[in-house]
Amino acid sequence: MRYGPSRNPTEDVYRSPTMTIIRSGRTTSKTVQITYEVLGDSTHDPLLLISGLGSQLVYWTDALCQVFLKRSFQVIRFDNRDVGLSTKTPGPAATMAEVLQGQGGPPPYTLSDMASDTVGILDDLGIESAHVLGVSLGGGIAQTMALEYPQRTDSLISVMSAPRAGTALLNKPESSDAVKKSLTMDMSEPLTWVDSQIEGWRAISGPHFDERYMRDILQRSFDRCYHPAGWSFQMAAALASGDRVERLSGLDLPTLIIHGAVDPLIPVAAGALTASAIPGARLEIIEDMGHCLLKPHWTRVADSVAQLAQEACR
Repeated sequence: MRYGPSRNPTEDVYRSPTMTIIRSGRTTSKTVQITYEVLGDSTHDPLLLISGLGSQLVYWTDALCQVFLKRSFQVIRFDNRDVGLSTKTPGPAATMAEVLQGQGGPPPYTLSDMASDTVGILDDLGIESAHVLGVSLGGGIAQTMALEYPQRTDSLISVMSAPRAGTALLNKPESSDAVKKSLTMDMSEPLTWVDSQIEGWRAISGPHFDERYMRDILQRSFDRCYHPAGWSFQMAAALASGDRVERLSGLDLPTLIIHGAVDPLIPVAAGALTASAIPGARLEIIEDMGHCLLKPHWTRVADSVAQLAQEACR
């Protein structure tokens, strides 16, 4: 696969001197432009990495991407719409609390639109299909892409996600106050945004929470683009996208479902439900993993993804 110069090069504070970014750019849709980066050898199988709620491409740190690159993937990371350097929805957004209570009005888009955005990256790069890995909300986008664009999806990896919206333990007794605050915190104050986000991640990340690592990601995110309204728009998209369980039963793709046994935000039962809905899907439960993909689990996850990719090529 050959790449020409990027049509829309982007400025980005997130660069590692040891990481080779072979192309960065923006998709060329007239309405929504998605900022992306491509890393690694263009002759290797492409792996699309889809971020979770409100997370920018810097969530997929250079160190994490390197783990996938070493397993002979070409990595594509990007900003979903309404975060980072991608297109923002115009107009005011409801608060997260209002969205979760169904008071935010009709959403401007759904996960189907976000899946279409993702396919647009492949179109822009001239890539026919890719392995697709999504975390949390990104897992819902990945599932939707597999359902609506199966010919563009070589394999599906859904991590700490669910087959329907509203699965988070937001209003249930077993959910701690800290977990509830992680979704409903006030993000309108820039001066305290990073600190408040740290407390949210602390509540949901599990026993391997690394404050220094997460603070670096959050500070990079803040420096690239502070846009708290994006969280509300993305959550509204998820809630409007309904239940995928029945549709997933017709999926015919190599599929891996990964979930943390101690995920306090989306229960492990949600991962099990996703796996049971998809014929032939493999469920991998990581005992000491919460709702965050942290360094102690990178090797195991990357090895499982590489194994699935090999099976998909048979």
